[in-house]
This record gives sequence, structure tokens and C-alpha cells, in this order.
Amino acid sequence: MYLLYLNLKTPNGMFAIGILLYTLILAILCPILRKKQKSWVVKLLCVLPALAAICHFVFYGMIDYKRFTFLYAECLLPLLFLLPGKSGKASAAKSVTASLSVFAACAVFLIISINDVMHNFTRYSYTESFTKMLDTLEEEYCLNSWKKIDYDALRKNYYPKVEEAERNHDEGAFNAVITEVIYRFYDSHVSVFPMEEADNRDVFGNDYGFSMIELEDGSVIAVFVEPSADEQPLMIEGGSELHALGIHDGTQILSWDGQEIHQAMEQVECIYPLFHFPVKSNEDRMRPIFLAGKGGDSVRVTFLDDDGNERSAEIPKLGDDCQRIEFVSLLYLGWLQEQNQNDAHMLNEKCGYLQVIAEHFDELDDKIAFARHGYYPKLTEYYAGLIEGLKQQGMEYLIIDIRGNGGGSDACAGALASLFTDEKRYLVGCGYEDAAGYHTEEDLYLFPDGRYKDMPVAVLVNSLCMSAGDALAKYLGDCDNVTLMGMTASSGVNQNNGGRIYVTNHISVNYPINLSLSEDNVPLIDTDDTRENRIPLDVTIPLTKEMALTLFDYKTAWLHEMGQLDSLPDPELEYVMEYMKQHCGTK
Repeated sequence: MYLLYLNLKTPNGMFAIGILLYTLILAILCPILRKKQKSWVVKLLCVLPALAAICHFVFYGMIDYKRFTFLYAECLLPLLFLLPGKSGKASAAKSVTASLSVFAACAVFLIISINDVMHNFTRYSYTESFTKMLDTLEEEYCLNSWKKIDYDALRKNYYPKVEEAERNHDEGAFNAVITEVIYRFYDSHVSVFPMEEADNRDVFGNDYGFSMIELEDGSVIAVFVEPSADEQPLMIEGGSELHALGIHDGTQILSWDGQEIHQAMEQVECIYPLFHFPVKSNEDRMRPIFLAGKGGDSVRVTFLDDDGNERSAEIPKLGDDCQRIEFVSLLYLGWLQEQNQNDAHMLNEKCGYLQVIAEHFDELDDKIAFARHGYYPKLTEYYAGLIEGLKQQGMEYLIIDIRGNGGGSDACAGALASLFTDEKRYLVGCGYEDAAGYHTEEDLYLFPDGRYKDMPVAVLVNSLCMSAGDALAKYLGDCDNVTLMGMTASSGVNQNNGGRIYVTNHISVNYPINLSLSEDNVPLIDTDDTRENRIPLDVTIPLTKEMALTLFDYKTAWLHEMGQLDSLPDPELEYVMEYMKQHCGTK
């Protein structure tokens, strides 16, 4: 209810309430005005909400009209007063029908638009739009003090770049500035999305025909090496000559453009619209991939050849649009694996598998569970049914795969986690911050079921597991019988997303506006300015050379992308299966 209360204070919330009150007044005025033979006044008054809807559409709805369907319906419903019928009963029927219809539309809009605040700065210049974006974030972003965001430094460092982009009418340069500024928040909820096909050429790195990855032993090897022109498939027309130079999958890289490889990696920032790294150690894992796109028209690479001899080569740039960075990153993070919400099946005769890629079940039930402080027996029973089905097939231990879980409702996360504990626990609090600190207004709890509290369970996460997905990682990881595993930790975010800024150049910037607080009355899960992970893994899956060559096999991945292979190898999941076989999920 607290989030609904906050929604009433937003401009769109107040607009919806205003239309409702206006309609209730019309219900009283229309019969009186008709008796006084002032039908033209009635018509004008009934049309005014529709005119207000048109004005709203011009400023907001043209960007994303689906968000305001019920609001616009609410504005059109007062036209019901204009239906034929002058008798007292007819007037009363129209008043009741219009009032109830507007109330229903208003209520639905207010519920579905919780955590939904929108600003439209698309009509401004680059500099004006940029300034308004930062001013809005400084006022509304809920983690400014927690993350110690320095807005003065952001203005000082990036405003000149925006001015230059404006002078040169350079769309790509402006997009690159916005992307880099948003990266500085180190928050997966603070993200950039193009509203339509946008010019992102200045965001991408170069493509030198291969990527790199750091192994568990600290060595850095080449992966996803582009074949020569006479081989297939090819990502780049004409292929590459890297094999002739002595660089292939597994080649150890020693230096990049004159710098020792680890020193070069430390200087790389993984700035890319699709990826965010609140947890520094997660970004560290990705730095070799992004380093492989850094350089000029060519880079000088030192490596060990197959005989163990140190060699150097000048590698020419093969392209600007570095699809390879995105492709290899998604392979690393498991995003290209098959994803099916609540998929439950046996991996072998003893190991069950449950994939959960979102914390959604039923939109209305999810909101009701939130209003009931996290109590969600319907969803708990649904998950119990899936697990019972696996037990009937002989399951002795379970892997819950939440890689890429994009979140949803913490109440959904609690419903699943409740099956693995018999203790009532605090989930999350909704609250606010003032000069005195953080304050909680509404609490959610995990209501224990506990029927599988003794079952060995492994939970597989990655850095694309975020928001309520992060919460699920925490809630499950707190259970005694659960082992939290992954090559990367979960993302490290959990605040209530919903703010959206539309800036010039077809860019949407999303950000959290309402606080999710822990039992200790600090932001739940989100990293602070230190970027330290707050949901530590029980087991960090080591990336061996064998695993890397399997995971980043060029031909296999590319054939899968073209639809010629049904599935990709998943060495991360295979590692968890073997671990569970050996340890039975005990911590």
C-alpha cells in the first residue's frame, strides 16, 4: 500500500485522481445543468477530460501510449454523460455508470503504474536534455547517497562532450556520452535503451578478429577467433589471417598494444548499453572481453606460440561494430542458453533441474501477494508441484538455475524460497530516506513452508541475475541446505525500478525511484560506492582452459546463432552437476 501511496503523488497519479474527482463533480452537475437548459455547458464539461488526454498524449503518450491505456480510457468515459436520456432515472443511471467506470479505470491505472514515473525531454537540445536528465536523477534516483553519486563531477566531465556533440550534430557521440554517464552509476537498474534504431557507433569497440578471457590460473587466452576466408561460418566477411599469424583459440596472450596484459585489463571499463556491473569482481571477469575491442587501426599483440615461444604481431582492425564483444559476453553469461520459465526436468537419474528466469507468476496475484506482506501460498504450491514431479522421477538433489533472471516481485522470490526453510524471515521493506536516514513504511516476510528444507540444492547465478532475481539468490542462499554457485556473482541490485527519462536522440534512461530496505534499514542487496558483492557465492566456479574452449567454441556458437544447432554446451551447469554428485549440496 505504501508504493500505491507514493504513486498517488506522481504527476500521472495526480492526473488520474483529478479526472476521477472531476467525473464525480460532473455526476452532480450534469442533471442540474440540464434542468437549467444548459446542455452546451454539459457537452463542454464532458469533452474537457478527452481534450486533457490529447494534450497528455502529445507530451507523453506518443512515446509509449500503451503505458497510459487505462488513463486515456478514464478520460474518455465522462462522455457517457452525453448518452441520450433526459429522465431522472436515465440521468442517474448515466451518473452511476460513468462514475463507476471512471473509478475502475483510475484504480487499474494506479495499480499497474506503481513505480512508474516518466519525463519527456526529447524536444530539447543535446545540452538541455542532458542537463535535465542529470537534474532529474539527482532529485529522484533513490540511491544517490548510498552510492555517493557526484553530480557536479558528472556535469564537469561530460557537459563539454555533449556541447561538442551538439556543435557537430553527432548523434553517435551523444549516445556514447549518455551510455558512459549511466555506466558511472554502477547500477543495473540505471540503464540505457534506444527507443528506436539509434546510432551507437561511438559506443562499440573495434573488432580485431578474436576475443580474450582470463582463466582461473590467471592466464589470458584468445577465444572466438575468426576463421580464415576459406572456412565457414564467418562473422566478418573475408575472415581473418589470425591462424596464419599463430593465434587460435587457446593461444596465451601476454601483452596488448605494448602493455602487459593484466595492466591493460585493469585500465578497461566495460561500457556497453547491454551490460552493467554493480559488483566490481563481476566487471573484472569481463575486462579481457572488452580489452579485445580497444585500439586503433591496428594493435600489437604479444603471445606464446604452440612451441612456447614468445611472438608479436600487428593485428589490423577488421571492423567498427564489435558484435564479437556482445556475442562473447552473452556466451560467458549464459544468455544464449535456452531459457524457459519454470522449466522442470531431470538432468540424470538423480539430479533435478528447475529454471526460473523471472519473478512473475500472475500480474494480479503478484500484486495481491505484495499487499499481503509477501504471503503467496498459491505460488508456493505451484513450485511444490514442480518439485514433487521431479521427486517422483527419482530426484535426490536439485539445481535451481536463475542465470539471467531479470526480476519482478520479491514476493515471488519468497514464495519459492519458503519451501527450503522452516523459519519466518524478513524479505524486504519499502521506505524512504530523509536527513535522518532510511525509514521503512511497509515490510514483506518469507512465510516458511519448509517441506524441502533437507533436500540438497544448488542455485546457479550470474551477473545477469538481477533485481528480484538478486533477491531470490539471497533468499535461497540464506537457506542451510542451499549452495550458491556461479562463475560470476548475481548483479547486486534490488531497488524498485520505475523512473524513466526520455532524452533527445531516441534514448530512454531507466532508474529506480523507491527504496527496498533490509532488516537493518539500509538498501537491500545493492552495492554501495565500494562495489563489494553483498551476496557472496558459496562456490565460485573456476574457468579452466577446457571449459573456456568449450564455452567459446566459434563454430558451435555461430551455428547455434544461425539456427543450425538446437542447444549450446553448458560447462557451467555440468560443473554444478558434478559438484552436487560429489557433495550432495552441503555447505
